[in-house]
Amino acid sequence: MADNTDNDSAKSSIGLYLCRCNGEISKYIDLDRIADNLKSIENVKVVGIHDALCSREGQTFLKEEKEKHGFERAVIGACSPNIQGIIVGKALEEKGLNKYLFEQVNIREQCAWVHPDIDKATAKALALINGGLRRVLTLEPMEDVEISILPSALVIGGGVTGMQAALDIAAAGFKVYLLERTEELGGRAYKLSMTFPTHNCGICCMQYCKECVFTPKIEDVLQDEKIEVMLNSEIESIEGGFGNRHITVKAPDGPREFDVGTIIVATGSKTFDPSDLPELNYSSPDVITTVELEQLIVKQREKGGSIERPSDGKVPKTINFIQCVGSRDRAKGNLHCSLVCCTYAIGQARELVKLIPDATVYIHYIDLRGPYRGFEEFYDAAKQEGVQFVRGRISKIYSTGGKLFVRAEDTDAGALLEIESDLVVLSVGQEPAQGSEKIVEMLHLQTDIDEFIKDINPMFPPEFRRGIYAAGCAQGPKGIRYSIDDAKSAASEVIRLMRDGTVKMPRITAKADEFRCRGCGRCVDVCQFDAITLIEDGKGGQIAKVDEVRCEGCGTCTVACCNKAMTIIGYAIPQVIANVMGLVEEAGQ
Repeated sequence: MADNTDNDSAKSSIGLYLCRCNGEISKYIDLDRIADNLKSIENVKVVGIHDALCSREGQTFLKEEKEKHGFERAVIGACSPNIQGIIVGKALEEKGLNKYLFEQVNIREQCAWVHPDIDKATAKALALINGGLRRVLTLEPMEDVEISILPSALVIGGGVTGMQAALDIAAAGFKVYLLERTEELGGRAYKLSMTFPTHNCGICCMQYCKECVFTPKIEDVLQDEKIEVMLNSEIESIEGGFGNRHITVKAPDGPREFDVGTIIVATGSKTFDPSDLPELNYSSPDVITTVELEQLIVKQREKGGSIERPSDGKVPKTINFIQCVGSRDRAKGNLHCSLVCCTYAIGQARELVKLIPDATVYIHYIDLRGPYRGFEEFYDAAKQEGVQFVRGRISKIYSTGGKLFVRAEDTDAGALLEIESDLVVLSVGQEPAQGSEKIVEMLHLQTDIDEFIKDINPMFPPEFRRGIYAAGCAQGPKGIRYSIDDAKSAASEVIRLMRDGTVKMPRITAKADEFRCRGCGRCVDVCQFDAITLIEDGKGGQIAKVDEVRCEGCGTCTVACCNKAMTIIGYAIPQVIANVMGLVEEAGQ
């Protein structure tokens, strides 16, 4: 078809490209039929089909097409715009296409993969792409919002994750505010005497885990002039937006206020309270948790002698570990696996066998889960040292006649067991830390079904996190090593943002139509990001004004506005209508 030569037509010329996705799309959708239908549509300057537009060859193809045909708008029929769409869009941006005149239509996940009938799948894909063509004609060229990043960071949580993040950020030369709600740094990791895989690694396991060379040190944190530590402190409020947030902290010596550009949430986790399960008889002094057993082991190391059970100070000779307490059972706690319980219990069991050579140690489990390398060798070593593993659930732990009994099943042997025990250890799982829900609400973070903070797909550009990173057990159960890895990764991203000083964000924000707005304030009331204010309109009234830095583009204000004055840029009513009309009309007719 002939190229349009007038200025308006040139500005509206569209390049339409379809992706075979190496057969994932073309196997279920007739792309040639779609191309034939749409190439005659006014403003469609060129139509092309490629095997994989997100590949290096595909990006080169798109760049060459842009240079050759000079279209000003582009519609891509391919897979998800949320990941590959970013890759495809950047290729066209490099050749001068304004990113806001680009539309990627998902015909893979939303069409090819869900419709086995080729004719029907093709018809739906045709409608989706036609809707994209109609919508892209209504879009306006824009520039991103440039945001300045303050050179200071807040780290919420003073466990090993928070300490490591603070040390890394401080080492890069930035001010760090390290906030801890308890009276000391270190978290639960500093109360442990051993963990897997450092168990059996030599001289360092004669010390506590807090003295391990891989663990961040409290002394280093307290001595660093760039780190300001606030203990027994909690956040009262967080105001502002990406790059400039005003923090108010409730501290023992009164409220503290400061501004930061980035935030790392390292709130950690807490252990499940077995008091909620009466069948486990946790009220008995000789039924303890793995954390409480650690305290007994630490006491033994400090004073010498042997392990003493709480009730009478005697050395326990029969010890039962109960796995998955509060985990993997929604009716009795949480559905998720707590990840570290199996390896931790095995390490403690091995330690008890060494400390009490004539003891019999059982581990009752549903199935053992070891996510780390070396777990099988760790497990085999425990069996060789005499730890007895019993597959099956525990039905009851009870006391009678001054004795403690464990009623369990052995599914491998097909037998019911009644074991007289001197000490029962409950391997309690992990839950979100106390007070973490308040932080989640203040920072508008998402949580998963287990209430841990949901991380954003790492494929997204880092700025999509808006300067907020969750690390360590705040995201879910993790071991010490992987929590510290998380901390270092989050710190590196935070450092990059602060070093750059500015970042560009997509201009997908709310916008007020000053001719429609009557200043009722409904949008102000519903905006959870405090991004909208009322200002004088110069005519004796008020109108809404949107702070593009604070606005998250959620669209709540557009629903609340009774006069249709609030819209999301790029998704105004004419643009939505154009998309819908494209979906329902006979494309190419």
